[in-house]
Amino acid sequence: MCGNMKKSTLLLNNINLRPSQIHKFRGFVGNAFKEHDLIHNHDEKGNPIYRYPLIQFKLIEKTPAIIAVTDRAVKIFAELFMKLDRVVIEDIVIPVFEKDLKVEEVEFGYSDEIFMYEFASPWIGLNQKNFKKYNEAGNDEKNEILKKIMTGNILSMAKHLDCWLSRDQKIKIDHKLKEIKVNLKGKSMTAFNGIFKTNFCLPDYLGLGKSVSRGFGAVKVMI
Repeated sequence: MCGNMKKSTLLLNNINLRPSQIHKFRGFVGNAFKEHDLIHNHDEKGNPIYRYPLIQFKLIEKTPAIIAVTDRAVKIFAELFMKLDRVVIEDIVIPVFEKDLKVEEVEFGYSDEIFMYEFASPWIGLNQKNFKKYNEAGNDEKNEILKKIMTGNILSMAKHLDCWLSRDQKIKIDHKLKEIKVNLKGKSMTAFNGIFKTNFCLPDYLGLGKSVSRGFGAVKVMI
């Protein structure tokens, strides 16, 4: 087990957004706080910074939420987001009347226990390269491809969050996933809903896979 990690969750209780508006919500906040690249993940020239996003935008049971992980991101987050008194989406100004900020220590890392999770939002695991291979595979092979991709997603997230596994610590995955179609940047893509089991402790609503800062791939532990 890598131990504890700081996590904060800001819920904007009086605002209703659709899942398709989360990227606009993120865009508005990123523009409002341009000086902090942890929010928008772009450098001064506008080029993307490739890393696991430490600040992510979600819908949690239909309520817009912003999640930050690690001491550094939580500190920036607490200073800035209490200043957030309005959100502008598609030229509509939405005042923020009610903000609920929760800061907590959460467990994160390899475990001897097995945890069961559900995807609270669709998981985009496939890229152009592995989509072709996945599409041409039989059912058993498809399951194995998704296991490998999910293992890679968890290892990549762990590495970016300074959690390193020893050689004898192997991630196990079992899943029951269903294909769905989602729109990402105007393109239709194959994504997945469903449940999975793994011996890695993941904090609620952190994302796996592609476009996690826009709300995709959010996991929630099943008790």
